[in-house]
Amino acid sequence: MPCKICAADRFDPREAGEVVRGGGIIVFPTDTVYGIGCDPRNAEAVRRLFAAKRREKKPMPVLVDSLQSAERLVELGEAGRALAEIFWPGALTIVAPLRKSLPEELTGGRQKVGVRIPKHPVAISIIAASGGALVGTSANISGRRAASSVGELDPELLQSVEIVVDAGEAPAGRASTVVEVGDPIPEVGTRIAEGVWLIREGPIDVEMIRSALGGRLPRMATTEKGKFNIIVTTQRGNERNCMRELVTLSGETSIMFSRTGFPGLLKGKVPSDPVEFCRALAAKLAEDPWRARFIQKVTPIQEVARAEVAEIRAAVKRLSGAIPEGASFRITVNKRGSEISSSELIREVAREVERKVDLENPDWVVDIELIRDLAGVSVLRAGDIVSVTKMQEEALGKE
Repeated sequence: MPCKICAADRFDPREAGEVVRGGGIIVFPTDTVYGIGCDPRNAEAVRRLFAAKRREKKPMPVLVDSLQSAERLVELGEAGRALAEIFWPGALTIVAPLRKSLPEELTGGRQKVGVRIPKHPVAISIIAASGGALVGTSANISGRRAASSVGELDPELLQSVEIVVDAGEAPAGRASTVVEVGDPIPEVGTRIAEGVWLIREGPIDVEMIRSALGGRLPRMATTEKGKFNIIVTTQRGNERNCMRELVTLSGETSIMFSRTGFPGLLKGKVPSDPVEFCRALAAKLAEDPWRARFIQKVTPIQEVARAEVAEIRAAVKRLSGAIPEGASFRITVNKRGSEISSSELIREVAREVERKVDLENPDWVVDIELIRDLAGVSVLRAGDIVSVTKMQEEALGKE
């Protein structure tokens, strides 16, 4: 019987879950390539999947819907958990010792299995509907090219599949990075950190893994002048601890840092939108702000201009359209090594913002960070600056 192909936006993941729990095989989208899967606890389904892929005795990974689901299957250990907390959901498979018995066909006879949380909402919903774990190997005949879209799926493979969930092109189009942790030491692979071996290269490279484990510090670069979009403050002498902590807490391993010449003050360049970066960081710290031991404040920077009143005023004019009618604002100026008069600057900049001023409880903040001959300018919602110190004080007040 031909397999059923369903569009992801009109598909009920419970249907795929029923197929999986009933011993069937499905094809589904992930954040790397299209996957083919079945119930990892069902030995007969695993054998059928091996036959469909024409795969020899070789382990297959398991996709899970949460860190808790992963730890029900495997013992991640300190290094594995650290990598999972940073890179999951994402393109890193961690091979770790089993906690629970799984079919020998799935593990290749080893007492380890690879696990991963994919960064794909459709995949996560299907995995959850399947009981929290799903075999997740690439949807191809072994030795042939992995499929990054439903159109690339091999017709021979589909003869063994009940359901195909089509979500368009796979975002990465490349199989995940694979690392192994725990005893016994793998027979293949390259040791890249204490207790961690690289088994297969992929989207997450060795330097990112080493940085996440503390084997290498985040990069302190001499960036092109003016190329920064966050400002980070910490205690004097803790700059490098702060850099590592920000990388670890945010999960963004490609942050570039540069010195400002002022102790405890760093410039940074994040690859994503700086405001969204700060909002995501604040959300991670909201429940437990004491996770941050060295970060004091992270300020998103939307534009960098020369530290001249006219240029700063022009930047504020371009950004101030974000403030809606009826909303209030306040101008904040932080100076390091600048001779500009704060009162003059505030007076001139205020001419560009035709909204009411509220110095105590504004809806928006026009933030100007003066660092010698440069000015970082942002127009932000009141909570977009991540003040760890303030979050900790507020948390204490709730106790």
